[in-house]
Amino acid sequence: MSKRPPFFEKIRRKAASRWEQLEKDRELAAPWHQLFRQVQSPRHVLSELLQNADDVGATEATVWIEDGTFVFEHNGEDFTEEQFESLCRFGYSNKRHLHTIGFRGVGFKSTFSLGDRVEVYTPTLSIYFDRSRFTEPHWSDTGTRSDGKTCIRVVVSDDNRLRELAKNLQDWQQSPLSLLFFRHIRRLRVQDAEIYWTSAGTGPVPESEWMVLRQDSHQRYLLIRSKAEPFPTEVLEEIQEERMLVEKEEVVHFPPCKVEIVLGTSGRLYVVLPTGVETELPFACN
Repeated sequence: MSKRPPFFEKIRRKAASRWEQLEKDRELAAPWHQLFRQVQSPRHVLSELLQNADDVGATEATVWIEDGTFVFEHNGEDFTEEQFESLCRFGYSNKRHLHTIGFRGVGFKSTFSLGDRVEVYTPTLSIYFDRSRFTEPHWSDTGTRSDGKTCIRVVVSDDNRLRELAKNLQDWQQSPLSLLFFRHIRRLRVQDAEIYWTSAGTGPVPESEWMVLRQDSHQRYLLIRSKAEPFPTEVLEEIQEERMLVEKEEVVHFPPCKVEIVLGTSGRLYVVLPTGVETELPFACN
């Protein structure tokens, strides 16, 4: 049996106490359950997990379906105490420095759209969450990972969800440009297919780079990034209020904004992930 990290029991007790409070007050619990249902869609699961993996520095990820079970792995950093506490919250996140894509702790909860039990294995954690108390972690005797990776497993509840999930995985295989807009992830294996971007050298203008897909090295794409522009003070104040941050200095690390375009492909609008907007421009824009 793997040794539990020192912070596990403290965070588990806090989550359990919150659920005891909610279960005594239906009016207090109703907004939680309503929002929980809203974030559940099999079409969003992989996107959310990739964003979380990118946040912790993963450079590659693997996803597959095996015997009706969804499996996602990445090579990013393990959970710190602060990150684990965020995982065990809902409707609030302690990603205080705002340099990540996700917030409010809802992204990971989308995995419950697949099934009633979500398992998480890392070098220090061997845990699972049940739908009934979806923020309360339970220790598992399965054991921690010895290869340094993080793994998330969910037994998919029914065939309809399985089909929708399989379609989403196929969509990712057909949209390799999405990986270029992550900060770290450049390699994604979906079932038996691999999306792998590598650099082919510096581009013709500043902040530009030639990129090629490993499986199609003859086709080059030019990735161009604009100069970073800081967010206006009033925007930072609005974000601080929206994310319920108390201390003003917590927004100091909000990153500047960049526009990224990829030449060599048809026009499509991205917000890291592809949107449904197609343009007449001869490039993709993030």
